[in-house]
Amino acid sequence: MTTSVPAFRQTQRVLDDAFEPSHSASAHLYISFGAHRIRLGVLDAQRNKFVALEDYESEKPASVEGAIAALQRLSQSHPLLQERKWQQIRVGIKNQQFTLIPEALFVVGAREEYLRLNAVVEPEQEMVFHHEHPRLELVNVFTVPTQLHAWLTSYFPDSPIEFMHQTSGLMEGFLHMSERKASPQLSIYVDNNYVTLVVLQNLRLEFCNSFYFSSSEDFIYYVLFVLQEKKMNPDLDQVVVWGELLLNSELHEVLRKYIRNVQFGKKPTGVGYSYRFDTLFNHRNFDLYSLHFCD
Repeated sequence: MTTSVPAFRQTQRVLDDAFEPSHSASAHLYISFGAHRIRLGVLDAQRNKFVALEDYESEKPASVEGAIAALQRLSQSHPLLQERKWQQIRVGIKNQQFTLIPEALFVVGAREEYLRLNAVVEPEQEMVFHHEHPRLELVNVFTVPTQLHAWLTSYFPDSPIEFMHQTSGLMEGFLHMSERKASPQLSIYVDNNYVTLVVLQNLRLEFCNSFYFSSSEDFIYYVLFVLQEKKMNPDLDQVVVWGELLLNSELHEVLRKYIRNVQFGKKPTGVGYSYRFDTLFNHRNFDLYSLHFCD
């Protein structure tokens, strides 16, 4: 009996002319993994420059198991995934199975207990991991699909692999781009019916959470709720948006209706990009790029 593998279509692809997949031993492979979307990014470590990015989206309702099967199938012929030895691999997990714990209170042995306060953990299907954020003085506790972990660690046996949650990349990326300000700064990341809201103030984290939305009304409700909770003024305070949101989209229109100063974000600074990336919107793929800053 054959297993059906969901179709994932390629929606973005850029590749630097000077980069060869055979140079993988001196490059970093970044993988953004979610049930509906898989992205691959390559950073040339010697030049500190992103040289490749590919994006795949599910054409039908997706599942984690289906996305893992799609990634496995992609590895059978994809030039980047055919290379098994990388200087470093980082995998960003997109799900709502995460919680943030103050660094001073964190105990490794209690990771699952922390997570169970905010999420349903299925030990047969998920593994509990954590990622430390020293500059923010907190620890992100999250789950990784057991099947994904098993396949990646066996497929890339000679490459160091780090797993982290999507929000870890976003927090570090926003912190990297942020300025020390007394007033709170709201950053919004939009992706496949999920919105992640992060508030930084004086380079300290004041809020971080991810919400599912099915309509523009749901979307703006969460944004306005956080603005109100953090005593921000939608007529005065600037809001910066990254991710899958276009200028003429319904979500952008509703943001502009309720918030006076909405700005699209830019690619992270402190790292280079091949000229091929000039064809991509600057505010997209921020979570993938920001995996680079999760040291």
